[in-house]
Amino acid sequence: MSNNPQGDAYTASSVDNALRTLVYLRGHQHARVTDISDHLGVARSTAHRLLATLRGHGFVEQEPAGRRYRLGPVLLGLTRGPVDEPALLRVAHPHLVRLRDAAAETSNLLVLDGPDSRFADGVEGPHPLRVGTRTGDRVPAYATAGGKALLAELSPEAARTRYRRGLSRLTPATLPDVNALLDDLVATRARGYALNIDESVSGVHGVGVPVHDRFGTCVAAVTVSAPSTRMDVARAAELVPLLQQTAERIGAEL
Repeated sequence: MSNNPQGDAYTASSVDNALRTLVYLRGHQHARVTDISDHLGVARSTAHRLLATLRGHGFVEQEPAGRRYRLGPVLLGLTRGPVDEPALLRVAHPHLVRLRDAAAETSNLLVLDGPDSRFADGVEGPHPLRVGTRTGDRVPAYATAGGKALLAELSPEAARTRYRRGLSRLTPATLPDVNALLDDLVATRARGYALNIDESVSGVHGVGVPVHDRFGTCVAAVTVSAPSTRMDVARAAELVPLLQQTAERIGAEL
C-alpha cells in the first residue's frame, strides 16, 4: 500500500486528464492547448505539459508548422491493431520486384522491431556484384536506411528511448551517439528519405522511404541497396521517386 496518498491522488488526476485528453482528440481532428485547457479545466501551462508528455511518447503529435495537436502514431497503431505482416509481404513483394527491375539494384522491405530494423523481404539486384538480400536479419535501426526512415516517423523522445544505452558502432561510419541520430532524423524528415552510407556494412550504401497504410500509419520502409561503387548520394537521390512510388502503391493496397 502506498505511503503517499497525496502523491497517489496527483498521479490519478494526471492519468485521468491524459485519458480525457485522448478521448477529446478522438472526437476532434485537432485541438489547441487552450482547447485542452478549457476541456479539462486546468491552467494552460498544465495542459501544455500534459500534451508535451503525450507527444514525447507518440500518443499525440503536433501538426507541422502549427500549434494544434492530433492523435499520434502510437495510439492510432494501438486502435487499429498490429500490422498483418503476411498480408504486408503478400502485397509488397510484387512491388519490390518492380522496384528491383526499375532501379537495377537490390530492393528490400523493412519493419521496425524495438531498437532494430528487421528485413522482412527482399529481391536481389541483377548485377554480378550486388548487395544480397538479408531477409530475416535484424540490424540496429539507426544503421540502415529503412530503419532510419522508420525512426524518423517517431517523435524525437520516442526515438531516444529506444537507445538509452547508446549506439553500438558497426562500422567507422556508424552514427556515434543518440544526438547524432536525432540530427540525422531531422535531416531525413526534411528531405523525405533516409540514407545509409557505409553505416551498417562498409562499401554498401542504401536509400529508403517509409510506407504508410491508408490510414496514414507508418507500417514499413522500402529501400534500395547497392555497392558504393554504383551508388553515391546523388544516385540515391535519383532513386527516391521510384521508392516513393513503390511505397505509395504498397500503402494503397493495405
